[in-house]
Amino acid sequence: MMKSRIPLAMLVWATACSAPTPPPRTDPAPELPAVADPLALHRGLLGDWVDRSSPRFTCFEHWSAQGDSMLNGFGYVLAKNDTVFVENLRIEAINGAVVYSARINSQNGGQWVPFTALPGGPDSLVYENPGHDFPQCITYVRDSTGGWEVTTTGNENGTERLERFHFVRL
Repeated sequence: MMKSRIPLAMLVWATACSAPTPPPRTDPAPELPAVADPLALHRGLLGDWVDRSSPRFTCFEHWSAQGDSMLNGFGYVLAKNDTVFVENLRIEAINGAVVYSARINSQNGGQWVPFTALPGGPDSLVYENPGHDFPQCITYVRDSTGGWEVTTTGNENGTERLERFHFVRL
């Protein structure tokens, strides 16, 4: 009697597992929602920029896209045709946050210093690192001519410090 039960159980199991497959779908697959570009607002920085507002020096920034997930920047300051300051810059999406990083070889052991983007308006970019010596905040605000008003602010050795730049497209 036991021998006949096993084949019967196997027959039931095999029949249940061999149900006909449904026909392939002929309607188009639903479109997935587009993922917003986390760097969309920051792409307004792409290109070459100059600040000639100081009689003592001229500041330059160059921004380019590296793929879809990073912007690379390079900034430098000229004083009477001598380069007196150089920094490497980048903006990238990291784990859902946008991070602006700066590296100056002669500061912070030549390491990248990250600043996290804060929510801003459609014409402003705000980055913050409260633990950094100076600056703690970097702000880019688009002006009516398409240029950028840039401020770096923070507390340096107990004193509030502010630097202003006005970049126009080169």
